[in-house]
Amino acid sequence: MFSAVTSEPKLLKDSIDTISQLIDEGVFKLKKDGIELVATDRAMVAVVDFKLSSGAFDEYTCDEEKEIGLNLLNFLTILKRSGSDDKMKLVLKDDNKLEITMKGSSTRKFAVPLLNINKEEIPPVDQLDFAASAEVKSSIIEQGIADADIMADSVIFELGEEQLKMFAEGDSSKSELLLEKGNESLVSLNAKQIVKSRYPLDYLKKIIKASKIAETTRINLGTDYPMKIEFKGDNISFTCILAPRVSED
Repeated sequence: MFSAVTSEPKLLKDSIDTISQLIDEGVFKLKKDGIELVATDRAMVAVVDFKLSSGAFDEYTCDEEKEIGLNLLNFLTILKRSGSDDKMKLVLKDDNKLEITMKGSSTRKFAVPLLNINKEEIPPVDQLDFAASAEVKSSIIEQGIADADIMADSVIFELGEEQLKMFAEGDSSKSELLLEKGNESLVSLNAKQIVKSRYPLDYLKKIIKASKIAETTRINLGTDYPMKIEFKGDNISFTCILAPRVSED
């Protein structure tokens, strides 16, 4: 049996909203200590690793681990029907459906069919070895992505011993965001040498939506290397591995 109750459905709604920007279908693991999802987008550009612990719920019961396939857009459409005062309950039914009940000024019930989804081969992202890392206020990364989006379709992240830089160049224009050590928005910086890599903005604009769940963002980089971008809050973790764009089209 699986059931979970939360009086704050916004956390789940914001999480699925972010994931659904990248992945349309996914296999969720219902575990005794929480819910997990590891999946890659169809283009194999991004890998998502999502964890929502049982502590995020008011009540949580999972007698045995189970995997369920869901269409994320359908699931999100229902989650968006929840109000700020609603208490939400998720129950796995025997007829291969996930029942969602919202109780507020009225009681409403929805059912989402479970899908048979072939498990995709996930790239071995746990073997990545990053040369540099930084923890930054999420709003700053969001700002840098928005600035770069005016100029180009990709952005370069650069980490050095003393500073973090984000910049993008168009035909005759350029944007640049600079954070130096000592700036309160740069929580931590670990780089023994300059590393930089270019990433597609269409993906970053989707990934940064996870800033809703965490005040700070941790980025892990190498030169012309995948980026690991992490958002962690109370009882929740959203991590994405994003492939670099080594050269412009």
